Amino acid sequence: MATYDIEALKLDLPNAKDLAQFVYDKTGIALDLVGKNKEEQYTVAKRALEGKTVPQEFTTDDNPYVDKKDLIPEDPMPPVPARDKDLPPETSRVHFFGATNMPHPLDPQSDRKVHINFWKYDNGMVTFQIAGPLEKQAVGSRINKYGQNVPERYTWMDPRTSEMVMRRVDGSFTEKGRGLYAYCVGEKGAGIWTLIDREQVSISAKNIANPWA
Repeated sequence: MATYDIEALKLDLPNAKDLAQFVYDKTGIALDLVGKNKEEQYTVAKRALEGKTVPQEFTTDDNPYVDKKDLIPEDPMPPVPARDKDLPPETSRVHFFGATNMPHPLDPQSDRKVHINFWKYDNGMVTFQIAGPLEKQAVGSRINKYGQNVPERYTWMDPRTSEMVMRRVDGSFTEKGRGLYAYCVGEKGAGIWTLIDREQVSISAKNIANPWA
């Protein structure tokens, strides 16, 4: 492993930006040096260059070649909606069906599609959950320093839901469940309701080897 002289580093790389870029080129380690004590900047850089441990407060995930002012802000990815605690336990599920080509609830007239998970429970309840996908979308526009038109920021089109009741235990449908059921039994939905509302005994019967087990 090469050794480096701090005085030579100061002479060749007189500012934090140049020093951080040099270390990044040599080691792949991104250092956070701006605003830190000058002596500590070069001591830490020397340690990184010589393969020694670098204090955590001097490391960063930011590429030293990227100017943060050129980055397009991105909204945080929304969290996955929590499952309703009033639903039956997951262990009482008797059937699952995943539909991958369903109309997008936020843009139903477009070609966008969503993935919906359906579960049937041993008490007859049917639930559904829109699992995604999330889609990054550009918002606004601005001219960057290169004269290019770029978005002001990115946000998310997020169709995901928590697991929700579609058909209640008494056989009645919720408001959203009614529309979803109508789609699933119709031609547009390719009649997939029969794949959702299946009896466990009919699903597993063909796999039974010993009827007395």
